[in-house]
Amino acid sequence: MRTLALLIAAVGILLEGLVIGVTLVALGGVIDAYSMSLAGADPSAAQVAVKITGVVLAVLLVVLAAGLGAAAARDRHARRMAFLAMLFQCAVVVIAGLALGWAVFAGTLVVLGTLLYALLDDSQQTATR
Repeated sequence: MRTLALLIAAVGILLEGLVIGVTLVALGGVIDAYSMSLAGADPSAAQVAVKITGVVLAVLLVVLAAGLGAAAARDRHARRMAFLAMLFQCAVVVIAGLALGWAVFAGTLVVLGTLLYALLDDSQQTATR
């Protein structure tokens, strides 16, 4: 069951990373196209900052998803990776709950629940570092 929980969490985090990255890169393009000023910042600087943030967050979440997927493939605990992913997932759940509606909130909450289960499951094997 832990393997399934880790796989669900890995797929969910991978999708979240891709959606967040694509959304922020597209937002950077909108900022540039309309010469929008974010709190008085230069539009070209704001565009670059938003795009870099999107790429960095996407890469970080994809790496977390890959680590969880690898742990699921080996059928082992991934306590440190799952704990780190859970911290990021808590932030994603809060943002989704505030900004994106109930359906997205429910989906991110499912991923958070599977991460919590994977962390608390003590069956079968001992934890690896």
